[in-house]
Amino acid sequence: MVDGPRAGGEPAATPEHGGGLLGRDELKHRASAGIFIIATRGLAILAIGFGGTIVVARLLTPHDFGVIALGMVLVQVAALLSDGDLGAALIRRAEPPDIEELQALTAFQLATTIGLVGLMVAVAPFLGEIGWVAALMLSSMPFVALQFPGRILLERSLSYRPLAVIEVAQVLTYYTWAIAFVLAGFGVWGLASATVAMRVASVLMMARLSPVGLVRPRFSWGHIRPLMGFGVRFQAASATWLIRDQGLNALIPVVASVATLGLWTLARRLLEVPLLLFESLWRVSFPTMSQLLAAKERASVGAILERSVGMTAVGSGVILTALAGGAVGLVPGLFGEQWAAASGVVPLACLALGIRGAVSTASMGYLYAAGDASAVLRASTFEAAVLLGVALPLLPALGVTAVGVGWIAAAVVEASILASATHRWTSVRLLRPLAVPLIVGIAAGSLGWLVADAGGRDLVSGAAGAATSVVCFQAGLLLLDRRVLFDTVRFAAASVRAASRSTPAGTV
Repeated sequence: MVDGPRAGGEPAATPEHGGGLLGRDELKHRASAGIFIIATRGLAILAIGFGGTIVVARLLTPHDFGVIALGMVLVQVAALLSDGDLGAALIRRAEPPDIEELQALTAFQLATTIGLVGLMVAVAPFLGEIGWVAALMLSSMPFVALQFPGRILLERSLSYRPLAVIEVAQVLTYYTWAIAFVLAGFGVWGLASATVAMRVASVLMMARLSPVGLVRPRFSWGHIRPLMGFGVRFQAASATWLIRDQGLNALIPVVASVATLGLWTLARRLLEVPLLLFESLWRVSFPTMSQLLAAKERASVGAILERSVGMTAVGSGVILTALAGGAVGLVPGLFGEQWAAASGVVPLACLALGIRGAVSTASMGYLYAAGDASAVLRASTFEAAVLLGVALPLLPALGVTAVGVGWIAAAVVEASILASATHRWTSVRLLRPLAVPLIVGIAAGSLGWLVADAGGRDLVSGAAGAATSVVCFQAGLLLLDRRVLFDTVRFAAASVRAASRSTPAGTV
């Protein structure tokens, strides 16, 4: 137990920082605050990234961006291989990690990342500029490994404020460094070196904000081996999502055209805002459910899961119906007529997110906390297979709209598998509270689309269509299920209040 000073002068985690279970009221407060903090952090990162990308794009060429994109793919693969998601096993269990486990985890991930960097340096001469740029970007990964102990303890205790500070600071560091060095004439190397700069900055901040500072690495296979089983299954689900996204992007130009990929890329960017909401819920759900199950509060978990599906469907539905209803006018109005074809896939993708997001945010965290990572892996595997199996054959006939059809089919499959697995554990039927918000959302989005289409498919008609969708969505819920609407409003207000409150004593 990390409950006092450890040998070697390593500090111990306090109960508030991952060293024990939180009380029910404190857990509720931190979970509510975490959702708002993570969502706000995401919006800040999107805004910084959008502005920084505009500046850098004016200074570099498409070739430079392509080189960085290839390097980033290798960084993502390296992150997946080096992480092992061993930290997930430490987050979900009732007993807090001791300092020896954190030291062993740091040593394991440092060794893995340094080995991957060495491998990249060895092959870089054969790849030319792309190889050396990738090697430079990959050299940032050991600095990521140094942050894992602090992240694990902060996630366990749902202390998301320091994590948000670190994540926003590293994005600011990245674009400040990149713009300065590109202006200085370093070109693509300025952008690549910014990856290292932001990782160094985040390590320094983690050393200040983490309850254990920077943990001294000390390898011990005996401490790593018990974490491997759950970690590998957890990691495998992440791998399927990476394969799904990168595989789709790689195959769209092969089956259709590069222009079709461009249309989907733009449409995917429009979905970043609702995805921010789902990300905040996904991230908070796992440690929250882990705390509840560790405290043996299984009786209350079922009601929480069912209620969260309904509230997520309502909260995300406001954003999704606005996008779906206004897309036919907003897309060409904002980006130009050459992008008008992308508007057709947006409503379909919004429907898929409405199905998948509400169920997955409730169920995944619970299943991981219960130790059933295999169910999540099964759902993600079938979801990826269905998406590619449906979308790719339809691309020649439907164009980019085929991706939306594939997303819907994949969302139905994934939601069904996750709901079935959760039902086996809790007897709760997660698809039932989704029905009314989903039906109302489809009707509201359709009405908004008709308004935007009739108004001339421009920016003004798109805004009118979006507003129509939101008003109709809320009106429909008032008529058919006002309880879940009011619950959602109260929860959103509670999240804002919780996030605005001063942090409890002993926290960062």
